[in-house]
Amino acid sequence: MTDPFADPLAGAADDEAPLEELWYGMDPLCGWCFAFRPVMAGLLAAEPLPVRVLTGGLVLGERVQPIAALRDYIRAGFARIRELAGVDMGPGFATLLDEGTWTSDSEPPCRAIAVAESLDASRTYAMADALCGGFYERGLRLDDTSALRDVAESVGLDGESFVLRHTSDEAKALVQVRFDEAQALGVTSYPLLAYRRGDTVVALAQGWTPLATVRARLDAARARAIG
Repeated sequence: MTDPFADPLAGAADDEAPLEELWYGMDPLCGWCFAFRPVMAGLLAAEPLPVRVLTGGLVLGERVQPIAALRDYIRAGFARIRELAGVDMGPGFATLLDEGTWTSDSEPPCRAIAVAESLDASRTYAMADALCGGFYERGLRLDDTSALRDVAESVGLDGESFVLRHTSDEAKALVQVRFDEAQALGVTSYPLLAYRRGDTVVALAQGWTPLATVRARLDAARARAIG
């Protein structure tokens, strides 16, 4: 990231948004987002800011295919992830990858994030984080309603309410709106992290970035925003 103060997210903040928050562009199927989880955990432990999750949809349309077609790409990606982030896939995901029959599709888990936001916005990030972790650690099939319900319940949502909403036509329309919003804000790669205060939005990470770097950029961004 050549310019930590370049703004990849165009557009003004929502009038009802908190004074300051983090904007997190991610996808539950993104391996680099999985690698970024410890960075996010460390950052939020030190700076417990609200997080607005932006899901652009990594695997949609023509990209939807059996995971076997992505096996070599994913394994090569994790070799790089291990090198840079010290994070590796769990045995459950390794088995899912070896089997190769599961269809990779971002829509169902991103819809789950949108539903979590609609039920309890304070649990949106927890849902997104748990989906990504469950996928790459345990090999959860993120198009399986039962698995999604378990994740929803694990972050404190009512399972029955979640399933009813997740399987509705309204939820399918809502996630498309969320995809469009993320695209309009310039979220086209993952992970992407930015700090917003008022109408000021400052990039903190575009791609995997060490925690110390992210924290230093956040401190600088806050100083500039408060100015």
